[in-house]
Amino acid sequence: MSFDAVWLDRDLRRRGGRRPLDWFNWVVLAALATFSLYVFLWEFQNQNSDLYKHAVIASEFVFSDPHSITSRIAYPLWHMSVSALYQLGLPLSWAAALMCTLSKALLFLLVHRFLNVMTEERVPRAALTLITLALLLVTPIRIPGVNDNIYKGIGSPTVWHNPTQLAVLVTAMLCVPYTLHCWFEFQRLLPGAGQKTALPWRKVVILAALTMASLACKPTFMQALIPAAGVFFLVQWFRHPRNSRYFLQIVLAFLPAVGYFMLQYLYYTGVVVPYTSGVVFGTSPTQAWEAVRNMLLMAAFPLFALAASYRKGMFKDAALPLCLLMAGFSMLEATFFRETGIRLNHGNFNWASMSSAFFLWVVITPKFLLSIGEYREQLQRTQLAMTAGTLSSAALRKARFTLHLRSTAYFACFVLLVWHLYSGVYYLYYLFSTGSTF
Repeated sequence: MSFDAVWLDRDLRRRGGRRPLDWFNWVVLAALATFSLYVFLWEFQNQNSDLYKHAVIASEFVFSDPHSITSRIAYPLWHMSVSALYQLGLPLSWAAALMCTLSKALLFLLVHRFLNVMTEERVPRAALTLITLALLLVTPIRIPGVNDNIYKGIGSPTVWHNPTQLAVLVTAMLCVPYTLHCWFEFQRLLPGAGQKTALPWRKVVILAALTMASLACKPTFMQALIPAAGVFFLVQWFRHPRNSRYFLQIVLAFLPAVGYFMLQYLYYTGVVVPYTSGVVFGTSPTQAWEAVRNMLLMAAFPLFALAASYRKGMFKDAALPLCLLMAGFSMLEATFFRETGIRLNHGNFNWASMSSAFFLWVVITPKFLLSIGEYREQLQRTQLAMTAGTLSSAALRKARFTLHLRSTAYFACFVLLVWHLYSGVYYLYYLFSTGSTF
């Protein structure tokens, strides 16, 4: 079985032929886009909201004067898009809301396609659409007294108030599968090419362009991916010391992003643009616990689902160790780094945790769905063996115990999923009922 989402996507398109239009999927997407547009237009009315503040920055861009852009923001992609629409005559509120809605819609399409190829189209199309919608609505589980307002102090794998986070998740859904594609391509080429194994240079350029585009939306996702990819590929380099040609290509692919990321860091610490912010390094047991607690609240279902559906050989899919490394590094960053100055309470070192939690949802969900299919097949085989009397009593007791254990674990997973979905609905209710900017 291939775990390469890029390759699987191409294979499905090659042999897919002409298929009937998935009306339900497009109706759900239209409903999501309509609702999202309403939410973002409503948020824009609050002048304390992130959406309003970022839109105002975008409205002040002058394309004939690059300094008006570089002096205001280090990740300009969303802002430039809004500014272009605004300067073409669209009201600022609609320009900002439309770009956020487009981000939600594109994310829906990318997640839906990823789930489809990673489950090899084994999940009914209507169910896959609803699962995709759920992944765009889930939030950290709400525990009264811990996170009554859901987001503040915790974060969320899906947010509604921050336009740059909405945009960066779209590019992230391209960066992670393509980074993994570059690794799986190496594994395919290695038996035939040996020490001369190398990627086509166009793949190196595409990976570099995707990482730069992600940084241009918001640096916080790459804040998790760069160190995680660094550790992942370094380990593989130790395992394949004679393939330095390939690993140097990976270094070159990430090098522009590392340079841009450092420039963004200097920007926000007051080196490039004065009087912005600073960064301090330090931690405490409380801060460390909060970083771990926040990840557990945001990704309770996928982490438990990974344990419930674990099978030998599952980690051959490099997406799992890469995304777990992302989660680990993002928790370390949230533990040890703090901002000072005007961004004292902005919590930007927590944003990588939110992106990492979202990817745990995206990557583990198809594993969980396939595991349920395997469970049903095993249950059917056991029932047939019972009817035919081909199992000994000891083997039958063992099979029943294993199935019962898995069934209990799956039930706990579904309880957590419902809890996440309830919390997601409550998150929206909280926003509308309180007028909160979060």
